[in-house]
Amino acid sequence: MDIKELFDIKARRHPWETARLKAIQRVLRPVMREGINVLDIGCGDGFISHGLAQHLHIKKITAVDINLTDELLSELNSFTDYIKYSRNMPLHTDFDLILLLDVIEHVESDTIFLKELVSNYLCGTGIIMLTAPAFSFLYGRHDVALGHYRRYSLDDLISVANASGLDVVSSGYFFTSLILPKLLMYKLTKVGDEVKGVGRWDKNRCIKAIMVMLFNIENSLLFLFSRMGIKIPGLTGWALCKKK
Repeated sequence: MDIKELFDIKARRHPWETARLKAIQRVLRPVMREGINVLDIGCGDGFISHGLAQHLHIKKITAVDINLTDELLSELNSFTDYIKYSRNMPLHTDFDLILLLDVIEHVESDTIFLKELVSNYLCGTGIIMLTAPAFSFLYGRHDVALGHYRRYSLDDLISVANASGLDVVSSGYFFTSLILPKLLMYKLTKVGDEVKGVGRWDKNRCIKAIMVMLFNIENSLLFLFSRMGIKIPGLTGWALCKKK
């Protein structure tokens, strides 16, 4: 979740967030190992970091977000001792895995930013996972409200990775079913003038469970198709990359 969309750290999670975590876990599972050193840039409220640490048995995560408040930092750092939250980047360290999950769309010079991370923070055998909102034709008021400079096709995402000293190991899309609702709600109507998004989910558990199940099935199929070289468009593009 973008910090701008956060209203209560203990609020119910939107089905999109829950399914997104599961999809990211699926992509990262083959590269996980005991003792891996992870840097999560743009960690938001820590939902992804916490979920990965729990389910993929990661022992050390440095989670950074420039928008974390003192109050939120204190609360997040009190939850666990294996995730260290901060507003500031750590001293130059060779991380095994860097997560840039819906981050580079917030950076004006995305290639320069990614090159510096690869050079200064990624170890020689390191991996970077990128996700970004997909397709420029969907760019609208909600993107502006969240501070997005652009949206990416999968080819765009791969081009930025290659230009930054990375080879793409695997790539694809998530959430095909959300393209049309996104187009209708945030592009063709007045929705999206304010930052609301996923931070105010208030539906009951039954509705959430059904939506999460459907999203999980959809993303599993998209992942399987991507492994066969079939890239079915979705609302989010992703790329798993290694250092050249």
